[in-house]
Amino acid sequence: MRRVEQRLKLGRVNTATLPPISQQLSTRCALALLGAMVLASVVGLLALGPVTAVADAHRLTDPRTPLGLTNGWSVLLQLPLLVAACTGALCARRFTAEAALRHAWTAFFTLATAATLGSMADHLTPSEGGYVLSKALTASACAALAMIFLAERVSMGWVNRLPLRVALASGPIGAFLWFASDVLLGQPDYRLLLWLEHLPMLLVPLGVWSLPGRHLRSGDWIAALMWFASAECIDWADRLIWAASGSVISGHALHHLPLTACLFSLAWALARQSAAHESAPSASSQRETSLITSG
Repeated sequence: MRRVEQRLKLGRVNTATLPPISQQLSTRCALALLGAMVLASVVGLLALGPVTAVADAHRLTDPRTPLGLTNGWSVLLQLPLLVAACTGALCARRFTAEAALRHAWTAFFTLATAATLGSMADHLTPSEGGYVLSKALTASACAALAMIFLAERVSMGWVNRLPLRVALASGPIGAFLWFASDVLLGQPDYRLLLWLEHLPMLLVPLGVWSLPGRHLRSGDWIAALMWFASAECIDWADRLIWAASGSVISGHALHHLPLTACLFSLAWALARQSAAHESAPSASSQRETSLITSG
């Protein structure tokens, strides 16, 4: 009997210690996969050479001027995106989470708001400087979102001061390299901004959403990242959508709608989590009151 009890105790101990080990291994595998994809994407961009023709690619697709606005449909379809970004900024400020994570969310939605305003201004009065500014803001926002994702699913260290500041500074660094390459090499190089803008796409196949998160659910991240990925795919198919729709709508103008859904889904997730956190103390206090009354 003693041997049986000892075996049962050993079995219980081993079972209890398995989840932390498997979680740690899953985290290491996810980080290794992320590092490999980042390295592969960087090597691919270096092999690709300077990217210079992106700035004018979307301005030639839809020449119409609804309401007398240059690139009017792209501007008008960014209005819901602006509302989503502002809503997210308000939700982030009220988000009940660690201060570092709350500041990171606020920075992300603030950058998304500024990037939307910059993009609208650039579409109304196209210029190379306005284009690079809007792309730099977008790049910083995407880098911040990647840091938040990793902080939620892997470690809070990703939104500490240094990593977050590097993420926020990555957009201006990309803009500086754009202009520096134009002056020194005679052609602007868009590669760093392009890589940063698509950085969240690397998180889609990563599988980190299978790990336990701090605040947001796995479904929240899956939905947001899928909306983001669909927006990028629609943007890439800009002229194909323009031709397939019979010159009704361009892919670049249309891709602002799934981006809006992405930001609204994240803002709703923050608001839902804050509401659940605020209702938890009231529920516990009600239980305490009922226990006192029954006693």
